[in-house]
Amino acid sequence: MVKISCSNYGFDCEFESNGNNSIMIEKYQKHSMDEHGIEYSIEALEQLLIRKNY
Repeated sequence: MVKISCSNYGFDCEFESNGNNSIMIEKYQKHSMDEHGIEYSIEALEQLLIRKNY
C-alpha cells in the first residue's frame, strides 16, 4: 500500500492519504491546496513517491 502524508514533507499536519496511486494523489492534491495553499502537480507527487520507493 502507498501512503503520502504532510508530516513527511515538513508540515505540522496529521493528514495521510493511502491506497491506489491516482486516488491517493488526488486526495493529497486537494488537501494540500485547501489546507496549505500549495498546488502540487500530479507529476511532482509521483516523483515524491518514486523517491520514497513506492
